Amino acid sequence: MDISKSSIRAHLTPYQSLPRLSLSQTSLLEENFKQNRNPTELDVVLYAAEAGITEEDVKKWFQHRLAVWRQQQGLPANSGYINN
Repeated sequence: MDISKSSIRAHLTPYQSLPRLSLSQTSLLEENFKQNRNPTELDVVLYAAEAGITEEDVKKWFQHRLAVWRQQQGLPANSGYINN
């Protein structure tokens, strides 16, 4: 696993399949998203530890949030990385 590369691909997830997060966890992830839309594997590990959730939940949240952001920018939601 290359911890310096992003593993986040934009993917809209049905809301019922998204991780259940507290307001503080969501705020933390949102702040991190504003700073970096494509976190590396190491970033994901750090965000998960900071928020007290699993790495898989962080990835799922970022994939969905990136897809929503892409839609807001007029791009296809489920395309790959931010520069695709």
